[in-house]
Amino acid sequence: MSGASTPLNGRSIVVTRASHQNDALRDRLTGLGARVVEMPLLAIVEPDDEGRERDAVLQRFHEFDWIVVTSPNGAERVAPFLRAAVAAGDHSSFPKLAVVGAATQRSLGASAALVADPSRAEVLVQMFPEGSGDVLIVQGNLADDVVPSGLAVKGWNVTTVVAYQTVKVVPTHDQREAVGGADVLLLASSSAASAWHDAFGTSTPAVVVAIGPSTQRTALALGLHVSHLADEQSIDGLVAATVRALA
Repeated sequence: MSGASTPLNGRSIVVTRASHQNDALRDRLTGLGARVVEMPLLAIVEPDDEGRERDAVLQRFHEFDWIVVTSPNGAERVAPFLRAAVAAGDHSSFPKLAVVGAATQRSLGASAALVADPSRAEVLVQMFPEGSGDVLIVQGNLADDVVPSGLAVKGWNVTTVVAYQTVKVVPTHDQREAVGGADVLLLASSSAASAWHDAFGTSTPAVVVAIGPSTQRTALALGLHVSHLADEQSIDGLVAATVRALA
């Protein structure tokens, strides 16, 4: 489908994901004729301890019955430990893997026994079996308690580890100017909604697309207008919702 034949042709769309995570989303939008305004309000960095606790726990991941990974950023930090175990031939001690969404599984580079679809934390909790073993949950510093508390209720002994931090980035004057007159704002996380509010208050483009219900709730609580909600928490979902919004 060419950009000239889509509702996105010539429209300006603001994306707020961390810079290194924008490639796929930017390519999808520009392929549909949009002009992408990159406004990275978030950055993914190491935890305060530079990842020492995370790495120490992951070096003994074989002690757990399950590893639960809630995002692609977490998966990227788990993957090297899984690859090292495979290279060492240590297949017998692999725990089962559970992930929030197909994108997280792709970043993990390993087959998961459970993939939450739609890619939402509460869906993973609903799908997860009851049990009494040990579960390691790998997540970011801003993750809520939905997965740890949900699995604990199901009987599991839960250990959580912070794999990375999401920090807010203050936009420059030029970046602020670039946002003026944009047609659409895409909010890909609750932290993105919070970062937008910190930088711009409640001022937004006319169309605001949230990636999922939790992001929508955060945005609305901050007084941000949300006009459309993606059907699934993914890049495809964001793009599809944007097309619908501008059709």
